[in-house]
Amino acid sequence: MGEHPPIVHVPIELFGINLSITNSVVMLLLTSLLTFLFLALAARAVKTTGEGRFANLVEALLEFVRENITEAFMGHNGAKWFPFIACIFFFVLFGNLLGLIPVPGYFHAPTNNLNVTAVLALVVFVVVQVVAVKTHGPKYFVNILFPKSAPGWLRFSLMPVIELIGVLARPFSLAIRLFANMTAGHQIIIVLLTGELIGVSYLLQQGVLMKILSPLPFVGVVVMDAFEIFVAFIQAFIFALLTALYLGEALEESH
Repeated sequence: MGEHPPIVHVPIELFGINLSITNSVVMLLLTSLLTFLFLALAARAVKTTGEGRFANLVEALLEFVRENITEAFMGHNGAKWFPFIACIFFFVLFGNLLGLIPVPGYFHAPTNNLNVTAVLALVVFVVVQVVAVKTHGPKYFVNILFPKSAPGWLRFSLMPVIELIGVLARPFSLAIRLFANMTAGHQIIIVLLTGELIGVSYLLQQGVLMKILSPLPFVGVVVMDAFEIFVAFIQAFIFALLTALYLGEALEESH
């Protein structure tokens, strides 16, 4: 699923599986490259000088992730998992921002592809389960499915079903939340831009006063783009926050 039909650059099929290199794959590779370069340059800038606009930007973003995500939701475990959470935050952020590059039909946000968000959510889900079992052993699932705080008749009847649904719903909610928000935002921009172009064409055909007003419809698109930049940050923050929350619960689980 995605915002546009994929553009196939290199068709590849292996054992009946489509492994073609498409523009969606290019967007994913570009997102990974941007994440790697940003974090690598960030480490170098902060370590060598610690001064300058880029170093200040890096420090502000990393401090934001550390204080508002890892420390807030993971406590003393935050420092250990900070690199993982920061990597997820910047990967989702750059993936979101790529959709704002004005190259229709080619550039799109990898995060408005349900396949991408589903894999991200599945990675988080698997990591959380592995960490939980490694920290608490198999009893983790017993404590989750049969919470001691529940009354006896509920603990061994409805609670296992309810808790299992709750655990399995987490990756679905992570994937769909990010996918839906990014897809909706970009679709709104496309609709607004189409409407503005029609409006500008109409105004240019009118009198002198209307022609003077013809640039105004583009203000709506500019405002919406600015809002989408804000949404890109918010969605990256929420995805990283929920990842930290789930990891924190796995590490500190005590039902």
